[in-house]
Amino acid sequence: MHKIALVTNGEERLPAGTADRIREFADFRAKKCASPDDLLASFGDAEILWGFGPDVSCMDPRVLEKMPALKALFRSGSGIDALPCDWARAHGIGIYNTPESIAECVAEHAVSLLFSFIRQIPQYNARAKAGYEWGKVEGMDWHISHRTLGLIGYGNIARRVEKMVSGFDMKCIHYDPFVPGSLPLETVLREADYVSVHCPLVPETEKLINAERLAMMKPNALLVNTSRGGVVDEDALADALDRGIIAGAALDVMAQEPPDVHSRLLQHPKCIVTPHVAAFSCDFEKNFFDYSVRKLRQICDELDRK
Repeated sequence: MHKIALVTNGEERLPAGTADRIREFADFRAKKCASPDDLLASFGDAEILWGFGPDVSCMDPRVLEKMPALKALFRSGSGIDALPCDWARAHGIGIYNTPESIAECVAEHAVSLLFSFIRQIPQYNARAKAGYEWGKVEGMDWHISHRTLGLIGYGNIARRVEKMVSGFDMKCIHYDPFVPGSLPLETVLREADYVSVHCPLVPETEKLINAERLAMMKPNALLVNTSRGGVVDEDALADALDRGIIAGAALDVMAQEPPDVHSRLLQHPKCIVTPHVAAFSCDFEKNFFDYSVRKLRQICDELDRK
């Protein structure tokens, strides 16, 4: 049986029965490793290293290269930017994740952020509770139906967003260099009324949305980001909001998390911020671990075929 090690959490963190399901097809152990050296000492013979949560720093190439049986790195969830991907690819180590496990929730949150800004729900909620004149309307400068939504990245999440907004007769256009027929990024930014970011954070996408590209957007455009904070140049975005280059932003992710309390975007009146919660709902845990078990079985099956 293939040897799987969960290195970011102990077995007690798993829902009841999850470890037993994995042990049906693999030798499974779990421990929250305090350091890379702890990982090596505890799981030096592992073939598959599994982690979840924000900190997978114990998967350090300095010790991974001392694990001769290692075949795969797996991080549950959508992001793999925290994994040592360059090292893994150079050494023929497989890299896996489960973006499908959170795709529906993140898509719901992206749409909710967009609609909340368009309808000014957080702003009017605050005004109503502060005794604002009832029925007085200001700041309602957007509409949902029949508008164009630009999707940056066109994977699982973006496609779900497209399906969700189709009921509002929104037109979706997309940029994704890996999808045939996708539009150029500049075209999407210029034509979209609203832009929603759904690409991974890799060297090619770091600060992809920068000052030059923000200037391509319509003055009344809104930007939504539920991917990774580093995809957006936050200083450039704050400047764009200050100068009226675009009209607003709604963010679930930031480059530094948690952000400095004095962050320009966190405090900006034209920016809605949620604390990296897009993936969560009452279905999160079931979906997260069901997909994780399936992925671990898939990895084992792939190793058997090699």
